[in-house]
Amino acid sequence: MNTVSLELGLLLLGEPPYPAAKASELLELLASSHEAVCPAADLTRLEHVAGAIASGDSAAALDLASRLESARGDCGCWLRAALLEACGHFEEAAGALRFLREKAAGEERALVMLASARNLFAAGHPDQAWYPLAEASKSSAVPRTLRNAARLLAQARKKAEAPFRRRCRIALLGSTTIDFLAPILRAQCFGAGIDAEIYIGPFNQYEQEIRDPDSGLARFRPDVIAIGTDWRSLGLRDEEDSPGEAVRARCARLESLWRESRERLGATVIQFNYEAPPFDALGQLSAALPGGRGRLLRALNLALWEAAGRTQGVAILDVDQIAARFGKDRWNDPVLWHTAKQYPSAEAMPALGHQLTALLRAILGLTSKCLALDLDGVLWGGVIGEDGLAGIQLGGGPAGEAFVAFQRYLKSLTRTGVLLAVCSKNNPEDAVLPFRQHPEMVLRERDIAVFVANWMPKEENLRTIAAAMNIGLDAMVFVDDNPAERSRVRQNLPEVEVIEMPADPAQYVAAVSQLGLFETLAITNEDRQRTASIRENLERQTLESTAGSVDDYLAQLDIKVQLTPFDEANLPRIVQLINKTNQFNLTTRRRGDAEVRALLAAGAYTQAMRASDRFGDSGLTGVLIAVPEGGGLRVDTWLMSCRVLGRRLEEAMFAALVRYAAENRYTHITGEYIPTAKNGQVADLYIRLGCAAAGQEGESRFFQWETGTVFPAPAMIACADVTQREGAAVYTDGSSEPDGRDS
Repeated sequence: MNTVSLELGLLLLGEPPYPAAKASELLELLASSHEAVCPAADLTRLEHVAGAIASGDSAAALDLASRLESARGDCGCWLRAALLEACGHFEEAAGALRFLREKAAGEERALVMLASARNLFAAGHPDQAWYPLAEASKSSAVPRTLRNAARLLAQARKKAEAPFRRRCRIALLGSTTIDFLAPILRAQCFGAGIDAEIYIGPFNQYEQEIRDPDSGLARFRPDVIAIGTDWRSLGLRDEEDSPGEAVRARCARLESLWRESRERLGATVIQFNYEAPPFDALGQLSAALPGGRGRLLRALNLALWEAAGRTQGVAILDVDQIAARFGKDRWNDPVLWHTAKQYPSAEAMPALGHQLTALLRAILGLTSKCLALDLDGVLWGGVIGEDGLAGIQLGGGPAGEAFVAFQRYLKSLTRTGVLLAVCSKNNPEDAVLPFRQHPEMVLRERDIAVFVANWMPKEENLRTIAAAMNIGLDAMVFVDDNPAERSRVRQNLPEVEVIEMPADPAQYVAAVSQLGLFETLAITNEDRQRTASIRENLERQTLESTAGSVDDYLAQLDIKVQLTPFDEANLPRIVQLINKTNQFNLTTRRRGDAEVRALLAAGAYTQAMRASDRFGDSGLTGVLIAVPEGGGLRVDTWLMSCRVLGRRLEEAMFAALVRYAAENRYTHITGEYIPTAKNGQVADLYIRLGCAAAGQEGESRFFQWETGTVFPAPAMIACADVTQREGAAVYTDGSSEPDGRDS
């Protein structure tokens, strides 16, 4: 059935109530159709038809639904589910929708997933409903769908506990009417695993809200403040006489608001930058003249990026880029601006919310870590095992150039710390051939952290890749051009983000990029070396398998550790680790830059651990914070990157903590373990270290070490510890020299 025939069928129905004969004609049309695509607009119209039929005669609606049971086209299946839902047969409706869940894409997928969630909730299956609701929230770019998702989420949370990875109190302040963003953002955050509690500041009162200690914002105690000022609020004339001063003054005003937000409210700041408006009386001269408004807006945006770069805890949301991608004519609605001061337009709100959610993911440590790639049809055209090296499409033509462009994009991702993996059904010797010999390959074997090519199911190989990288499945993103493989992975590994890939490889970059899964706030040296670090870990595993014992293996590694107090240079990496480390994390307390600085100001003992061995430098991969309490030290935060586990580095860190506590007359150390879904491997860490159990309070379990007892550091680890006193290093042999060993 094509769109014209469906249009005709709907036209024949006329207006409700629908005559039985005409409804029957439409049903016959849909039942005989095998058309695979049903546009979102038609899904919505058919849903209304189903509601009208059921409200007039539920028995007739159920009869029509039974006649559609054999329908294989999307429209017929959808109408059957809608009729069943309208008649209160939620279990059957959810079953009917299951056929569509893995067929639809884009807004159609969002509507199907939302209907599936709605029926599963109504049927009393909340545990099965959260996933399709999250998928609907991620797939939709339509305000109405996202508002409906937010409404369903609010209703469902009254009866069941929703699964969230993070909780965040978000304040939306601005110079425009931004209220309509809240439900959209709430749904999008849920899709990203964020429980968003949102505060909307009064219209155009953002400065008063931030500066007033008794404001609603202050009482809300936000984790994140989004300052959404628009270009009109700057008061720039068409042409300014003193352009430099105009930019400096406006940037300084915003920086003062950032400082207030950070210092008094302890919140991370997201500052919206400024869209250069699509219309200007000066036309192109607005950007050409030194004082032109277009030129000053661009200069101000650059000044804001620079200011944020030197200010911890401030991120810029690139509104100008979002508006350009969306289309500036559609981004602005002059009617809504003049009547309600709404900006951007209603249809643009999802695009704004989507990018804001991506930035929130980065702030909260939820950025995806690994992109697992199929090969044939993804990195090159054709099948390497059948077409051979000379037969695959790679460079030398439009399709081949598209694959090269995608590889360039992937190569750039690795420089931000994203790990690439190969997950391919192929003979291993065929799979590696293009990486080694094809002259147009941008990616080489050294760019792939884990390479898995075999004939096993891909969900099993993804588990293998995650284990090799020591990351969770929810940190993985899967790319495959085969819809059947994507569907299988979604069904078996719902934690993995599966990207719906377009048919044309020229669209691959946009398909991956627009999701914002790899958004990051900064790039550290550790990020740039992450792929090499994973490959080094695989070499360590090979060495471990041949060593006689664990201690022999560690001795052969020639491990060197440096423990230093937190400082300005390493603080960005420390905050990054605090907010993204899950497995070796005793308390999983997430802290922003301002909170860490507050602990330092309060006299906390801190350790930043760097580790290296014969295979390479792992960089800054361990963090420990202990605060004075009751004559002792309480370990507030203790974590290590998954890349350095299994090397007894935790013993070196604990030995330094015990030594510091004893030398500074603290009587004991209190350790705390707060269980999460991911940190079970450290549940007994304090017991393994020899600490005594010291009770439980809520979920927190406490342990104690008396500082009169010396804790022995591992002899095979050369540890340079400068946390004991400023400017002095203490080594594991008690001397002040490294005994010829370079740390």
